[in-house]
Amino acid sequence: MAILPPKVEIDFTDELLTSKGGLTFLARFASLLHLPQMLAQNINLKLRNRGPSDAQYLLSLIYSMALGEGDLCDVDLLKEDLAQRTLAGLEEVPDSRRVSEYLCRFDEPSLTSLSDIAETISSQLVDSVVRYELSHRGWLPIFVDGTAIEVYGRYFEKAENLYNGQKGFWLHGAFIGNLWVKQRLYPGKVHPAKGYQELIEAVVKLLPEGTRGYFLMDAAYYNKEVVSLLKEAGQDYSISVTHGVHKKPLYELVQSLDEDAWEKIKDDGTEEAAFIYYQPTGWPEEETYVVVRQKEDGGQRRLFPRYRFILVSRKDLGLRELVRRHRQKQGQENLLKGPLRDLGLHHPPCQRFVANRAYYTLGQIAHLLLVGLQHKLLPEVARKCRPQTVIKHFLRVAAKVVRHARRLKVWFTKQIVHIDWIDFAASRLEEGLPFI
Repeated sequence: MAILPPKVEIDFTDELLTSKGGLTFLARFASLLHLPQMLAQNINLKLRNRGPSDAQYLLSLIYSMALGEGDLCDVDLLKEDLAQRTLAGLEEVPDSRRVSEYLCRFDEPSLTSLSDIAETISSQLVDSVVRYELSHRGWLPIFVDGTAIEVYGRYFEKAENLYNGQKGFWLHGAFIGNLWVKQRLYPGKVHPAKGYQELIEAVVKLLPEGTRGYFLMDAAYYNKEVVSLLKEAGQDYSISVTHGVHKKPLYELVQSLDEDAWEKIKDDGTEEAAFIYYQPTGWPEEETYVVVRQKEDGGQRRLFPRYRFILVSRKDLGLRELVRRHRQKQGQENLLKGPLRDLGLHHPPCQRFVANRAYYTLGQIAHLLLVGLQHKLLPEVARKCRPQTVIKHFLRVAAKVVRHARRLKVWFTKQIVHIDWIDFAASRLEEGLPFI
């Protein structure tokens, strides 16, 4: 039988319907964090006292990004949706052209103020993230890395050739667990580890007193200054060593190892590991390395073993555990890709570099709100999800906004996957728990 869609009558209604009813939770959570007040008090870029305020400009962008709509033109969707504006508490929303002009007004002092706001929000959320990671992993992963931000077109200020020959910028960031606590957009022609001191110091400042983090880093951070900074801060670390020049003396040490020094780290015997000790030229002291020897590749025995090297801060954990932890760096790398993918931040929207820096800082704040929802307002099972899942099943759900007896009420459809999340979050807010 042919499947025929039913004939329906098309009409319009004045009722306030929206496909993003979960925005009410996002806006109320932002208010509990005092985000609107901080924006109003610390960012003053408007020249005239008319139209949307500074806070309304910035909140419009933040909420749009948190809904997975990172393009500047997506602010127009919020502007035209009265139900969304009502739930967000925004009396006025600028159009995308005005937003673009507004971002270009940022300068170094205002960018610093915006970064300070992001840091304040991070400080309100970090304790919950640290407790969760320590209770579920037994250790606290901290990830510091940079990612390339590609651009298309010739008129992007300070865009330079990246390692793959394409023009773009570098976005460097630091994560405590899945919390994006620090970021900085750099011009394209900088070292991948530029600004490491600022990132590491920001992380250490946010950690609860006495907390020992475990920094997972790639080969760009293999230098004595990074290691010295981590040692002074009393933090653990695990750093890949991949450059041929750096690996050469380590290869020579491996050749002198006895077979008894190797320990199986896979039950099938396809991988083994051992400790080696070496003091790189110019480094103040001898360092500990884990070398992983792989004899097979895809079930086929290799003619010559493959060796991988990892600089580690401690050896009391054992070889198997050290390798296991370091390999979780790959999962952590997805954290930096997550905001770009989930919030629509893959491509910078502005030609001016300072405007793009402001844009990515607002993106960081939006991501902080999403992770905060996972840890503060949603059931524990939601903490294992990507922010994209929160956007899809918690924020972007159909709802009807009703005004009755001077009260505002939101009716959510029951035809959603995680209706339990809506009920749980509503109960948390109704109880007035001091969860911030």
